[in-house]
Amino acid sequence: MFTNEIVIDMGYAQTVIALHGKGVVLKEPTVVALARQGKKVKFYASGFDAKRYMRGRDRDPLAVLVHPVKGGFIEDSDAAILMLKDFLRKALPKRGLFSPRPEVIATIACGTSVVERKNYENVLAEVGLKSPILMETPIAVSSQLSCDYNLIATFGASVSDVAIVGPSGIITGCSVTMCGNAIDEKICAYIAENYRLGISPARAEELRTKIGSFYSGQTMSADVSGRNLVDDSPAQAEITSGEIAPMMTSVLTSFATVVESVSMMCPEKFILDVYNAGITLCGGFAFSDGVADFLGDRLKMKVLVPKNPDEAIALGALAFFDDRDRMYKML
Repeated sequence: MFTNEIVIDMGYAQTVIALHGKGVVLKEPTVVALARQGKKVKFYASGFDAKRYMRGRDRDPLAVLVHPVKGGFIEDSDAAILMLKDFLRKALPKRGLFSPRPEVIATIACGTSVVERKNYENVLAEVGLKSPILMETPIAVSSQLSCDYNLIATFGASVSDVAIVGPSGIITGCSVTMCGNAIDEKICAYIAENYRLGISPARAEELRTKIGSFYSGQTMSADVSGRNLVDDSPAQAEITSGEIAPMMTSVLTSFATVVESVSMMCPEKFILDVYNAGITLCGGFAFSDGVADFLGDRLKMKVLVPKNPDEAIALGALAFFDDRDRMYKML
């Protein structure tokens, strides 16, 4: 049977699609392999298939890997449309002639402007998903929480949201660029300066994910390959978790300051409720070793990480289909 209730959580690094009654049905990188010649765009693949295609020997030399979403908004509408069409083809069951029109919740960053919202709506309309409900990520997460007032932080790849959410929606909050990409850029710069080795942000992300830790006692290491910046020859270096830690700590310390600033804007009558609920941390970065303990020590609050923090936004939004009165009150 075709389900007509869909959630799309499209971030810089990953897109998650969930269906009511089924949960998460697609989780793939937000990337597209395409080639542009003038006004013509040739589509090759999306998500994991796009990354595999770009590594293939027989790929089109004009093909490039495009990230349609940057900074919390859709930067390349053409690429986003091609990618979403492919993702929906993979994720959704085939529709019959008389299938109902899908109802869609699309998650967005807190700081999304009116123009950026309209662009998102236009992109979804182009793939056949009209009249979407646009929902800020902290509101989506709040549906999974038992407390009425919650401090929610979603640490993303290119934008992060921090907000206090109550029964009537966001009380106070903001979007910031203290995110995974900021750490990866610092790692690239460090390796270039200390090892004369040029690596891509994707390599830096792999390195951060593999050995990044906020525990000072960790002694993990990993090899990273790139190009020698002196003679452009292939080269490799061994990097330790101790070298990565300062870059991670620097960005997360700044992020903790933002969380603290948002918490200080909480109305006095809700402070105790928010403090008792603690901080809910979502996003792929929440998988990082020791991140919850690090934030908890800095902010003197308990930090809670959902079981699947990279799916929490999509699953939270999905739950609102069962409580529409609450949803409309919060939007």
